[in-house]
Amino acid sequence: MITFILKATIALLIFYAFYRLFLVKESMFGFNRFFLIFALCFSLMVPFLQVPLSFQIGEDLFPEKVPAAYSSEISSDNNTFPTQGGLQAEVEAPLPVQSDIAVPWNTLLMGIYLSGLFFFLVRFIIQLVQIRRLIRDNLTLREKDCTYVLLRKDTLPFTFLHFLFVDKVSFQNKTIENEILFHELTHIRQRHSWDILFVEVLKVVFWFNPVFLLYKKAMQLNHEFLADAAVIAKYRNKAAYQWLLIHKISGNEAAISISSPFNFSATKRRLIMMGQSSSFLKTMLFKSIGVIVAGFLMVFLSSGQTSLERIQQNHTANDYEQILASAFKDGNPFEVDLNKLDLPRLRSAFLGLNEKEKAESTPFPFFDDLAFEKLLALQQAHPEVKSSIHFEKPPAKKEIEKDVFERWIKTRNISFTIDNRAIEKAEIENYQPADFARFTVRETEAGGLFKKPAYSVGLMTQTYYDEKYVKPVKK
Repeated sequence: MITFILKATIALLIFYAFYRLFLVKESMFGFNRFFLIFALCFSLMVPFLQVPLSFQIGEDLFPEKVPAAYSSEISSDNNTFPTQGGLQAEVEAPLPVQSDIAVPWNTLLMGIYLSGLFFFLVRFIIQLVQIRRLIRDNLTLREKDCTYVLLRKDTLPFTFLHFLFVDKVSFQNKTIENEILFHELTHIRQRHSWDILFVEVLKVVFWFNPVFLLYKKAMQLNHEFLADAAVIAKYRNKAAYQWLLIHKISGNEAAISISSPFNFSATKRRLIMMGQSSSFLKTMLFKSIGVIVAGFLMVFLSSGQTSLERIQQNHTANDYEQILASAFKDGNPFEVDLNKLDLPRLRSAFLGLNEKEKAESTPFPFFDDLAFEKLLALQQAHPEVKSSIHFEKPPAKKEIEKDVFERWIKTRNISFTIDNRAIEKAEIENYQPADFARFTVRETEAGGLFKKPAYSVGLMTQTYYDEKYVKPVKK
């Protein structure tokens, strides 16, 4: 979650900086509206996009947490203690038992976030209720392009969705300038309220991120540029409209921030933009740069992996057994010296395996978060605590002496099985003692006065031994 917030905020800030440095100065208001909405949507999606070429930043800025201390109770009567999963620690010096009280940070942060979410959601709902109350408590007049809401108090016009709120007396006496009404009707026709509602919802969900407030102000100002441009295009009297703005706008903001008020406080900037014009070449240049910025962010912030990372991951996956084998104690493939083991690299290699490879690989069942933290803590406690992980050993091999093997062949009352398969006695002559890893001898018939005892010899070949004990997954 932290990585998502970080990546999204970086993208939002870069887009906003590009907008403030270049686009806001140009009279390409339609593209600017699209750019702001696209920037919001793209920034929230880019952390989840899968791109063949990308650079991972979350893991570098937020490395996996390594616990600072680890405490355990150790019996004073014995210097070794077993733990679940075959882990054993040999204690050479007593460790102090810490009594730190663990702070549930995840629960605390979630509580703070939900509290903020509830507060801003209630605030947003209250604003919607206020607008609904204005519509319900005042006279409405439905026309083709909008629904007029005639307010009993003196106020400058403002809009929300398809509602145009005006002063009742001024509207009935037709003292509201046509330019002002057309300005507000442009907000309705171009559906500017939906842009504001979209960013307001994002502000509720991401209430802790002030970047969305910057986007809302940029959107509102661009909406004014769009409406001003529409008025000038219709009435073709820029000077008169500028004079109207100067004399009409009092600088007081609308009480409801999710509406589109005529008195939006950016009069000076609006007057300047009325005289601005952008060449076709400059417009295309900035649009092209905007596409390049989006492509750069997609490569830099997406959740994909670079080709080099894929090669490294595959190489690491193939080396999983080698990483584990490098920590075997004195060449013993059934005991791992924890201090010699590169735990983060081993875990990364294991997670890079597919399910089939995991099932066929030597198990290391300590990759869940809690157990992995404890292993890291035990490594930090070295050399006071020497830890090792034991795997179940196969049965020891039994060497057959040559003279014993020859007596077996010469003995008449004896039968043979090789790898649990009964064979003819003559077949045993095709083998040498070194071909077998284990053997068992048992008496099948007891001897008597005139009868010799009978025996059965079970033999296990080296190949069968390896298939049964060495190659299968260890325990």
